Amino acid sequence: MRFKQTLMAASMAAAFMLGGCATTATAPKSTEVKWPNLIVHLHGGKGMAYLVDPATDTVVAALETEKQNAALGTTTPDGRKVYVGAEGEGGTTVTVIDLEKRAVVAKVKTGNRPKHPLASPNGKLVMVNHWGLDNGKLRVAFIDTATDQVVKNIDLDVAGQPAGPTSMHNAWSYDSRYAFTVDRVDDHFVIIDTSDWSVKKIKMPSKPHYPVPSPDGKEVWLVVEGKDRDQNYPGAFVYKIGSFEQVAWVKMPVIGQGAIEGHHGNFSQDGKYFFMLNRGPGSSLVGTEVTVIDAATKKFVKRTETVSTGIGHTYNSPDGRYAVVTNYGNNWVSIIDLAQDFKVVKDLNIGKGRMGHIAFTKDGRFGYLSNAADGNLHKIDMQTLSYVKEIKTGDANGGTQVLNVWTNVFEELPR
Repeated sequence: MRFKQTLMAASMAAAFMLGGCATTATAPKSTEVKWPNLIVHLHGGKGMAYLVDPATDTVVAALETEKQNAALGTTTPDGRKVYVGAEGEGGTTVTVIDLEKRAVVAKVKTGNRPKHPLASPNGKLVMVNHWGLDNGKLRVAFIDTATDQVVKNIDLDVAGQPAGPTSMHNAWSYDSRYAFTVDRVDDHFVIIDTSDWSVKKIKMPSKPHYPVPSPDGKEVWLVVEGKDRDQNYPGAFVYKIGSFEQVAWVKMPVIGQGAIEGHHGNFSQDGKYFFMLNRGPGSSLVGTEVTVIDAATKKFVKRTETVSTGIGHTYNSPDGRYAVVTNYGNNWVSIIDLAQDFKVVKDLNIGKGRMGHIAFTKDGRFGYLSNAADGNLHKIDMQTLSYVKEIKTGDANGGTQVLNVWTNVFEELPR
């Protein structure tokens, strides 16, 4: 499919393009990305962001975001700002938090129900997809982090009628040239070239959910939810970045699963393996299977069953040894040891509701988990794999993401 050109000012192209043909750029190294000395807990139910000092485990600032379920955000690579989308009905703005000032410094109107802001690896742009249509089109907005102004809107034509979320998650190529997102109205993988703002769409056989660039910068894996167990499995389509030729179609086996729906995927910290998770659909959040794929050969390695249900994420620990499985179904988290043949080595029962996200301290000693029902943070010791304490943040139903350092996808960390 040919790239469809869109109009733009020549000055804008010069400002953001990297020049020439696409280059292969590996994931930023940990020395290139600054870890803030704060843990940020977003509470979509209250429309708040709680800043927690991990040195004392105390809330040092409680900041208003938006009441329309400001649930997901991104940290800039320099560790200075966090951008939070208001994905709920009536939401139109992205809240900008300055972590040094510990204050909200801007509210940026981007479109109908901004879903998942994501900062580019070079820190210049924040891409924002949307859960609602703008004038019948699906918008992807780009915010300039220097000015906190929208510098480009890409409004995608859609033929179908929205049925559920119109988009989901985003990612960037590591050279910051290509912005990856999904159109779930017509089921397309969407690739935006920020050097000239051209757009490429690739049709998917089921709902696209999660694009994941490989750490070496050569491939992008797109997790699709799937429709059945026979011909349209959940799994991942793999494309070569640049030409976007299909490299592979990697299926999840989903053996013995009562319900199926592919959710997220991510690479291990060393880039050798790709994890895919069967969550189950929203009506039946009972999936328990983590599929391990060899990233080089695209071959199946192992299935790992968890006590955690409705599993959504396998968060990498900073040292790359563990994957912490968080979920949509219960208040158990399962910890997988990559050094022990991907075995679950610990199950922790935490809080009152599902465990959605985790953020780690830079040294990897502690993790901070968000609980949706009690709305608080829960600290675990990654050395002893034990529960430490509850930290009162939202203290009410509606807790959402916890984050600190910049990541391209939720589950991976600077390498």
